[in-house]
Amino acid sequence: MEKRIYHSAISGIKIALFIIICCRWFMVHAQDLKTGSISYLTLNNGLSNNVVLGADIKELQAANLSYLDGDSHIDADSCLKYAYNDPNVLALGDSLNLDMVGIRTYKDKIVNIYLFFKMTDAYKVLKQFISMYGQFTDRPDNYSDIYNWNSSLLSLSLRYQYKADLGVAIFTCKRLQNEIEADKQRAISRGYSQALSFNY
Repeated sequence: MEKRIYHSAISGIKIALFIIICCRWFMVHAQDLKTGSISYLTLNNGLSNNVVLGADIKELQAANLSYLDGDSHIDADSCLKYAYNDPNVLALGDSLNLDMVGIRTYKDKIVNIYLFFKMTDAYKVLKQFISMYGQFTDRPDNYSDIYNWNSSLLSLSLRYQYKADLGVAIFTCKRLQNEIEADKQRAISRGYSQALSFNY
């Protein structure tokens, strides 16, 4: 009987230690995912739970989608562009509303998310992004208003010019962007090979 109690106690201690170690690991790594960090940008992977990079466009409600500028043709990268008209997505923060959300897809997967906003809200958008994703990771030119956040999986670029009426923030899925470039290179190589075969 004492051996059974001893083994039960040892099992209980092992389980308790496992739980403590797991909780400790979670606490250490949960801080990496807090707002105000680039990890938070990667975790969100886009605008909201509904609109995320790499997701299938068919997962969004078709009633909220329309072709951007009425253009149903693919662009030079074989992508389609949509306007996403969901009022819940247009609210970016306290008293901060977007004018429009655009989505660019490649093979029905979301490669870019565009957030269009009024120039009068440009500073609010920058402030909101810094509070959510931390300090921008680079700024190509100190005299232009371009702010970039880069992680291994995605990038966010905030761009505005005071001469324009609208500013834009662009989320980009790096994996899909690389796939687009690779497919373009393969198509160029194929076209070059075919052109050579016609000459001989």
